[in-house]
Amino acid sequence: MSSNTNKLTFWMIWMVGVVPMAVAFLMYYTGMLSPSNTVNHGVLIKSQSIAQWQLQYQDKAWQQSSQWQILHTQPVKCQSEECANWSSSLPKVIKLLGKDSDRVVLQQVGKQKTMLQTNKLSELGEAVWIVDPHGNLVMRYAPELTPRQLLKDLKKLLKVSGIG
Repeated sequence: MSSNTNKLTFWMIWMVGVVPMAVAFLMYYTGMLSPSNTVNHGVLIKSQSIAQWQLQYQDKAWQQSSQWQILHTQPVKCQSEECANWSSSLPKVIKLLGKDSDRVVLQQVGKQKTMLQTNKLSELGEAVWIVDPHGNLVMRYAPELTPRQLLKDLKKLLKVSGIG
């Protein structure tokens, strides 16, 4: 009888390790059982770098920061209520990050001399972007979204990220 219980115990322990691995393998390679909902509010951007924007500051090439960045693109001077709301709220968003506020820097991209500039500004449109310390575009926020939604996503990114 103890031989049967030993075999049963052995197979139960073995199954505890193998079954989750098999399910994970199935989920990863087939997409079955994968969650379809996301918790982020912004649009996730894949395989784009900030270097593609060819940013300049006062007619000189701009150097990428080693921090997370929030870029606010403004093709024209802020005229809409949403743009004004974003412009006034973004510094507050960084302060609300608390101890992580020194990991994030805010940049304005537009046509004014005091802003970063790019030839692709009209393509980018008015939006707010999150850029990681490696220069990869991570998320885009349309003007209709709120700074609170950006704050929630940014807190999650900074929590799981060990860089910047």
